[in-house]
Amino acid sequence: MKLLTDEKKFFKANMHCHSTYSDGSLSVDEIKKAYQSRGYSIVAFTDHEHVIDNSRLSDENFLAITAAELTFKEDVTKSTLVDRQMKVCHINIYALDPHNDITPCYDARYDHYGNAEARSLIKFEKPYLRDYSVKAINEVIKIAGEKGFIVCYNHPTWSNEDASQYLGYENLFAVEIYNNGCKELGNDEKVFTDILTSGKKIFCTAADDNHNRFPFSSPYSDSFGGFIMINAEKLEYEEIMNALRQGNFYASNGPEIYSLETDGKNVKAKFAKCKKAVLLTKGRRTEKIYAGENEYIEECSFSLKESDVFFRLRITDENGNSAYTQPYFL
Repeated sequence: MKLLTDEKKFFKANMHCHSTYSDGSLSVDEIKKAYQSRGYSIVAFTDHEHVIDNSRLSDENFLAITAAELTFKEDVTKSTLVDRQMKVCHINIYALDPHNDITPCYDARYDHYGNAEARSLIKFEKPYLRDYSVKAINEVIKIAGEKGFIVCYNHPTWSNEDASQYLGYENLFAVEIYNNGCKELGNDEKVFTDILTSGKKIFCTAADDNHNRFPFSSPYSDSFGGFIMINAEKLEYEEIMNALRQGNFYASNGPEIYSLETDGKNVKAKFAKCKKAVLLTKGRRTEKIYAGENEYIEECSFSLKESDVFFRLRITDENGNSAYTQPYFL
């Protein structure tokens, strides 16, 4: 079975992005130009609290995903830039229809972005008060799903949340395993692993969470670090969203994977030159292949066991950056 294949195209995507519609420094047009020039075909514009239809940016070579980032805080009156210890939860909601721009569960208490143009574009059915609790967050995830959105759980480590929170979240499409804006805190692979081993089926993404307060040439730039590669027939909105829902993509902050296949007993992958390939399962069983000094590997093959429950691969390059496949259940 071909899980990722070069018979389809791979489209590079940044699934977490902020523009001048909220607290970013670049307009959506400037972001499109910058990302497209660096090989990206897709950007999800996840401005805070506002689902905005940016489909005017879409063309045969670029797709703008209609989305937003919603916030839940222990104390809605405090800023996370002031209270660094406060627990929060951020979720990205991605619209399955590009013109679905009615923000679900809109809470004006979180909308402190003074962009007049963004405020003129926001649409919502009725005010909603978003509480910070597992139950309340699950209710918003449920409503977002009913309103035609899939939901991603963002940067858990940055959010100061622990297993007592994130293991309770239901109906998530994905969790960010890597967030470029939060990279100094490390990646969130342990959170992803915790959720998987708890029995939930969930995908992983990598994203920039870019605000672009520094030039692209600056070492402090938050762009072009985390991305996903979506394996799909064509660059059309419905096709891409279906590929996301089916898990036909991988997450990365560097390496590229070209193909992934399994016959149920073995899994094989081909990828760009790397130093290490690791098979991960539900339990503590792993297999690994290391490249020798001054050597590289470009493919791997691992055996599978029924007791593995699921498998996934992590491919790491000489700079310590990794690509992460989705989990595949046996």
